[in-house]
Amino acid sequence: MLTSTYLLSTDKRLRSHVIGILVALMVVAGSMAYEVRPGDTLTAIAANHGVTVKAILEANDIVNPDLIRAGQSIVIPGKDGEPPKVHVVAAGETLAEIAARYGSNAAAVAATNELSNPNLIRIGQKLKIPGASGSTSAGGGGDSATFHVVRAGETLAGIASRYGVSVEKLAEANGITDPSRIYIGTRLSLTGQSFVADSTDGGSATSHTVQAGDTLGSIARRYGIDVNELARTNGISNPNRIQIGQKLTISGGGWVCPVAGGSYVNDWGFPRSGERFHQGTDLMAPRGTEVLAPVGGQIKLVTGTVGGLQFYLSGDDGVTYIGTHMEAFGRSGRVEAGQVIGYVGDTGNARGGPPHLHFEMHPDDGEAVNPFPTLQKAGC
Repeated sequence: MLTSTYLLSTDKRLRSHVIGILVALMVVAGSMAYEVRPGDTLTAIAANHGVTVKAILEANDIVNPDLIRAGQSIVIPGKDGEPPKVHVVAAGETLAEIAARYGSNAAAVAATNELSNPNLIRIGQKLKIPGASGSTSAGGGGDSATFHVVRAGETLAGIASRYGVSVEKLAEANGITDPSRIYIGTRLSLTGQSFVADSTDGGSATSHTVQAGDTLGSIARRYGIDVNELARTNGISNPNRIQIGQKLTISGGGWVCPVAGGSYVNDWGFPRSGERFHQGTDLMAPRGTEVLAPVGGQIKLVTGTVGGLQFYLSGDDGVTYIGTHMEAFGRSGRVEAGQVIGYVGDTGNARGGPPHLHFEMHPDDGEAVNPFPTLQKAGC
């Protein structure tokens, strides 16, 4: 004969199991499937669908966010309780532009609206945008989109006027230093301000041990300080005479340029294959150029099919720094600002192209921000 205690315990377990199933069904009901394409990263997939990387990791039980493969099916969780945003198609718009404006992609919007031909949309058509809420239309200052893809003939002033923001705010949010120059196909953020790492304001003194090939000028550039200041700090009367093994005090050395002497442009938001947009800055330099830790922190080295040889630096300043396509690894574990953590190359899907370091910044382990303002302020 079953006791009342046993029956009560069984009933609780059954109710718990049923509730678990219902919760799972609710998550699935508000979700969609996405097939990973060559060149995709989990960060880009999350940004394109308006969700966080953490949400995708939890929805798919993914342990290593760097290990995804082309053809893999990933569940994109929906936003709990929020109806999809509705966009009314305006003249001249394409599905890719509309999707990018809301942080989604054309495939997701096409699937949500059961479009058999993504190239056939009509003026006035209402499209549901997955991962967003509310409703909006394409015209006027009332458009509440979060992104805008630059089209031929557009100016920053015209885009700012369309969305009811100032040119200054739009330029700042996208790290644009020359408002008269924008590029067709670039995805512009319409909200928020540009991010600059706190450590670019300088920090406490550190030290540098002179290595073969070092010059006082190259050391000064590495730490973003004036060569004359470096000479004065260390009592050096002849800047051309430093010795291997000599320890130099770096006064006020703050954020270090990851590729000293590298060239770059503000290529944040530039279009990429598979309806992706660039989420970093490419630092161009000869193959084998040293890659330096911009701040102190903990380094993890990763090898992937897309990013090739990569570093993940959990910085002491709360920012996660990511560098990809390196030719070889440097230090791992605990590093200090200015130490060599790799070498510029073209590994991963950059193979055959010009050697460079694809450089990303993620404050508080969150979504990527434009590194350009930080690089500019640090004098890189």
